[in-house]
Amino acid sequence: MEPVTPPSAPRPGTPSRLYRGLRATVRAGMKAFYRTIEVTGSEHLDGARPAILASNHPNSIIDPLLLGLIERRQVAFCARDGLFKVPIFGRVLRSVGAIPISRPTDHAGKVDNAGAFAAAREVLSGGGVISIFPEGRTHQNLKVHQVKTGAARIALDAAAATGGDLDVAIVPVGLNYLVRQAFRSDVHVAFGEPIPVAEFVALNATDPRAAVRALTARLEEALRELAIHVEEDEDERIIAQVTSLIVDIRAEEGLDAGGQTPAERTALVRRIVEAYRWLQELDPEQTAVLRRRLQRYLDERSGLGLGGNSNALQHRGQSARGGAGGWRATRRYLVLGAPVAAYGMLNSALPYLTLRGLLRVADPRRDRQALFKFLTGAALYGGLWGAQVIVVAGALGPVVAIVYAATLPTSALFALRYMTEARLHRLTLSGLRAWWEHGDRLESLRRERDALRADLAALRERYLAQLTDAPAA
Repeated sequence: MEPVTPPSAPRPGTPSRLYRGLRATVRAGMKAFYRTIEVTGSEHLDGARPAILASNHPNSIIDPLLLGLIERRQVAFCARDGLFKVPIFGRVLRSVGAIPISRPTDHAGKVDNAGAFAAAREVLSGGGVISIFPEGRTHQNLKVHQVKTGAARIALDAAAATGGDLDVAIVPVGLNYLVRQAFRSDVHVAFGEPIPVAEFVALNATDPRAAVRALTARLEEALRELAIHVEEDEDERIIAQVTSLIVDIRAEEGLDAGGQTPAERTALVRRIVEAYRWLQELDPEQTAVLRRRLQRYLDERSGLGLGGNSNALQHRGQSARGGAGGWRATRRYLVLGAPVAAYGMLNSALPYLTLRGLLRVADPRRDRQALFKFLTGAALYGGLWGAQVIVVAGALGPVVAIVYAATLPTSALFALRYMTEARLHRLTLSGLRAWWEHGDRLESLRRERDALRADLAALRERYLAQLTDAPAA
């Protein structure tokens, strides 16, 4: 196989004009697509230290775009070599100093990454920063897959090339999307404590394989502390439902009155995953019974058309659920906001329905839906809204058209928020149809939800009590 020739690395630290222009464009798009992008641990990004950003990879090309927005220096992204052969996109990758990586799985096990290692050494030796996704490929699961050795080998190679004098670090990054494929959802980007490669240089001099294994294991452990990690794929929907019920319990206790930030929600789900593991070890039989009850509950929800397989980070606890006062405020919002929401839905119907139809036809994997919506949605909404403005200008004049254009994005965002609130209170067509056609089943489902919530509240107290009683380490 003929290796892809890597581009010459850009001058580390100072973004090129093209890179700055692309970053500004991406920043505008990300601010429109995501409601909140919360960053924690940014103090670990030392602009004077060569670094490798090593992240989990749950959301295709959206992942490197986010990292490029947060890191102030120009990032040399490691990308699979096949992307460099895509017309236009490949040229852009080369122009911003991306590094092509050949994967054995793409080339029947025969690869030559000598050029990639040389490019990485050049970036790091100049104090630059590299981004790599050590799981090897993007995926759909709420977990950190087995970390491959590429990040460790690149870091140790760069350190060895300078006789161990290069102070390079691997910075682990956890990417947590509240609903990865949803428009106007939230993201938590967590930067962890840098892993100093110098700690592994001596071992690398005597036993390179052992050094690579040790550094890779350290990185994998760090990633699983920063990103949500559900060991078994089939447990994702269970964790999701438990999260929803725990959010209700916390709301009844007066917690999270204004909703949670993305980082707080990530922390909550991590605690739920840890509690689930604790219960599995403590009482496997009780865990199995609870799991079956939750599965039946989710299946019944699906049968009633209420959904039942949501991402564990989806439920943000931001609806005014608690108390009569909260419900009165929500009811007032839903009644008074209905005309504005209807206006927004009406004027966004054409691009929305077109995008929805294209999604059904293209049927992208869940980890690529956000990218599809981001790119296709920008083109559809921009183009079709533009056409609507032209029609209004022709019919009513330019002044009215300007006012109309200004109302399009704001009313569309209001309509989205309105429908989210309506869904939380089951005030949608599917929810009302379920109540009308299957009232008895819905009432039974509510009773089971209350029972599950009571049992989970008791388990939560047991879990928190054993944490309090645990001896100091």
